[in-house]
Amino acid sequence: MVNDGFHDLIEVRIPEGTILRPVRPAALSCRTHLLGRVMDVLQALFGQRNPVYRTAAGFSDSPHLFYSGFKPSGEFFLLYQIGFGGVPARPAGDGPDCHCLFPAIKSVPTENIELYFPLIVEANESVADSGGPGFYRGGNAQRTMYRFLCEGEVSTHDDRWFTKPWGVNGGEPGTRSLKAIYRNDTYGTDKPQREVLQSKQDHIHVKPGDVLEWVTWGGGGLGDPLTRPPEVVAKEVHRRLVTYEGAKRNYGVVVTPGEFGVDGEATEKLRKEMQAARAKDWVDVTYNRGGSIEELRKTCKEETGMEAPRPLWETEPYGPHTGLPYVKEWYAKMRERGGWVLDDKIDL
Repeated sequence: MVNDGFHDLIEVRIPEGTILRPVRPAALSCRTHLLGRVMDVLQALFGQRNPVYRTAAGFSDSPHLFYSGFKPSGEFFLLYQIGFGGVPARPAGDGPDCHCLFPAIKSVPTENIELYFPLIVEANESVADSGGPGFYRGGNAQRTMYRFLCEGEVSTHDDRWFTKPWGVNGGEPGTRSLKAIYRNDTYGTDKPQREVLQSKQDHIHVKPGDVLEWVTWGGGGLGDPLTRPPEVVAKEVHRRLVTYEGAKRNYGVVVTPGEFGVDGEATEKLRKEMQAARAKDWVDVTYNRGGSIEELRKTCKEETGMEAPRPLWETEPYGPHTGLPYVKEWYAKMRERGGWVLDDKIDL
């Protein structure tokens, strides 16, 4: 937890021309995404200096959507809906599921939404296995399905569709976010007309019967998942926070179907096999991002349905900030070395 006591311990230097110190007239919309990401960065910096305070990455923005249009009566409506996600695992325990980093925000009851707006919430649930595995598990993502009853427009504002919230100290990363829409009343049928949406996309035209799938991301895990108590994993399978297959794949725990008990002999055997199959340098990885940027780019289309984003340094800079010393140095440095060098093996 970061509170007022940290001010004397750190010095913040923000070069002019960066996203945290922009040059007018830089775009400043969606600021809550950046506020959440800053929390991840600060916690990562603290963790590099002292492993005791090392925390995984997680719910690093404030995802929200807008749905607006006119009811058959001619009355205008506008729904502003905030989503929640997986809070990262911490040295003190698991990350909460489907939660929010900002303490004053609460989920609006489904009954209220359906009473005042022309839609039906088909599902509002935790996504099993989306939280990063670890001795402490990252919080699970939230999945909400909105069935629209009136024609209108939708705007989605979210993040973490490309990179994954990192796990630490042997913990695995959480899952990416996802946005998609089912057209022409085909959700739940054997021939769904599904379109993948961008994480940030305005003016999505919807008609009655269209269903929006809104999935946030899971928080990263902390610690070796093969050391998580099997009884805890079995209990989470019972609570539908972890699947039977996820218990095996991520924690090496064999849960007996229906009874939700632990097959101790099979679990011990499986965990030994998984430990033996690990890479030799596994223990040295401090921050697990699920792969390098280049590896994530190669699997992006297959895993997300969208093309990988083009790195900024491959484009020509444009705008009032391009003449600033830091911006010139940044472009030159990134082009010379071909992008970010992510050192997951921190030794300070």
